[in-house]
Amino acid sequence: MVVEVIGSQLELEEVEPFFVEELLWGTKSIPKTYGYLGFVPKEGFYLKMVCEEEEPLRTYENVLDPVYRDSAMEAFFQFEPEREGRGSAVYLNFEVNANGALLAEYGSGRAFRTQFNREELDAFGCAAAVEEGQWSFQMHIPLWVLDEVYGTLDMKRGSRFTCNFYKISESKEIEHYAACFPIRSEIPSFHMPEYFGEAVIAGGESV
Repeated sequence: MVVEVIGSQLELEEVEPFFVEELLWGTKSIPKTYGYLGFVPKEGFYLKMVCEEEEPLRTYENVLDPVYRDSAMEAFFQFEPEREGRGSAVYLNFEVNANGALLAEYGSGRAFRTQFNREELDAFGCAAAVEEGQWSFQMHIPLWVLDEVYGTLDMKRGSRFTCNFYKISESKEIEHYAACFPIRSEIPSFHMPEYFGEAVIAGGESV
């Protein structure tokens, strides 16, 4: 996956979209789900995800609520997993419903994850929009927040990381699971960074 360099958030939807089409764990179909990821040098990443879903389930309204029980879209990232120390094998999860409620955490496994603090949550600027026939969310992932988690990353053209993007609902009435990059596991879990796909910021060698 190549992450295009953009000048600002306004250019985000000009990049090549990614698609969430890998159906998992018995899921027969999901609404069309796709997204855009762009990188502004010295600033950070911008993300928008879109789901062509009528009347999405959106019960939860607060930051850090369990939005995966609603209809949600999610983005997971892992930066420099080979580094030792505080950032070793740490990955980030961002999970959002159609109310714009954001569950955002980091850690090295599914259990004992650390929630981002209020300043960091505010910096993400997560916002959702429900329109006729679809819903979406947008957010910013500032480089200073990544540096708080990993230490200085020096993200730039050619930098590599891994990621995956998901569509989910754990509500039994509409239960479904899908990913951008396939997860080769019989155990239903998105918290499997070994199945994240490789990404590179445009300007270096492509993947």
